[in-house]
Amino acid sequence: MIIRKAQPQSISKSEARDGPDHSERISETGGLVQFGAYVHTLLPGSQSSDRHWHEYEDEFLYMLSGEATVIEDDGEHLLVPGDAACWPAGTANAHTVVNHSDSPCTYLICGTRAPRDIIHYPDLGQTLYIEGKAWRIHGADGTLIKEGEEKSLGDWLLEFPTEPVFHK
Repeated sequence: MIIRKAQPQSISKSEARDGPDHSERISETGGLVQFGAYVHTLLPGSQSSDRHWHEYEDEFLYMLSGEATVIEDDGEHLLVPGDAACWPAGTANAHTVVNHSDSPCTYLICGTRAPRDIIHYPDLGQTLYIEGKAWRIHGADGTLIKEGEEKSLGDWLLEFPTEPVFHK
């Protein structure tokens, strides 16, 4: 299937908690079910998500334009077009992408769509558990913070972690 530039579902968040961004949902448009692929643009000062890592899902980022700073457990790393970042499932290396530049930056982000996942947010002391369509978030002490089904996860992600969740 060929997907033309204007075809993917486009989501822009002008007042997102982590700053304005724009995402082209290529995998959904193409009917892919085994992995998610998005072209994500961060405007200056924006951040992709809270730092996180996945127990069951791989993530891959490839820089297309501009400059982005990836913040991992070992510090900050500047990425420019042609650079890539890989986060294998089960590797406890919390990461996020930030645009510290004066211009937009755009990257391709891909991830597997595991039927279950555990996503750790160490800076927040929270963990997101996903089992099929059901999800729940717990605090560091194990206290349930919120739970729901797949459709409500999308609404909740607009308030909390803003990175794509690839298993939908």
